[in-house]
Amino acid sequence: MTNREKYHFDDFTLDNYKRLIELAKEKGYQFILHKDEFVPERKDIIWRHDVEFEPDIALKMAQIENDLGVQATYFFQLHSECYNLFDDHYRGIFHQIKDLGHHVGLHFDCYYWRINDEKQLDEFITIDRQYFEKNLGVEIDTFSFHNTTPFTQSCLEYRYGNLINVYSSYFKEHYNYCGDSLGYWRFDRLEEVLNDDTVQHLQVLTHDANWADEVLSPRKRYIRAMYNRADRLIEEQIESVHVLGMFCPDDDID
Repeated sequence: MTNREKYHFDDFTLDNYKRLIELAKEKGYQFILHKDEFVPERKDIIWRHDVEFEPDIALKMAQIENDLGVQATYFFQLHSECYNLFDDHYRGIFHQIKDLGHHVGLHFDCYYWRINDEKQLDEFITIDRQYFEKNLGVEIDTFSFHNTTPFTQSCLEYRYGNLINVYSSYFKEHYNYCGDSLGYWRFDRLEEVLNDDTVQHLQVLTHDANWADEVLSPRKRYIRAMYNRADRLIEEQIESVHVLGMFCPDDDID
């Protein structure tokens, strides 16, 4: 068996992403948010995105969801090494996703603050929440952990910093879980979970750079996302300096 078959590389195209959402709808799932009340008799799904690498891809996914009439939650980082949420481009992406009707939240990085106890966790989530809301002009009610650790996995309270914790014992007790961390289905394949009629309540986690227009390995999907970002930045920067008149006319030098 090849890695393509073993790790279901074909699952991670944007066309198949659309098909998976259509499958969830066909199976009778109601798309809800973390803040919604748990209703035992309702078949529901919480669809969540941790935006970690390239928000441009997250926007493509948000557009697919909007076209299909479903709502997801997008968790953005304040301290990402991959993107600056406050530059004009990514701030625009953030508001486009929100304007498509999606929910937004904080993707919180304990390592950035060197947090090692729940009192600190409560304090620094409050700081990040206030900064997030003030600078982006929104109110948020939910957070997810970035790069979970044994410590964050032990933080099971429903709220920290006045934000709902998607890793709380409440969600672990009430919802099955399926995620694409590291670019493959870590535990169960999403299509199989959606087709399992015994699953009535489900939380799905996806990451932007794990998805691409064509079939690629996880590593190549990530590399493609980084090259696409580099191409955009080069084009934008060259255009901006041309507008400012900072370049002389091109000379061909052999």
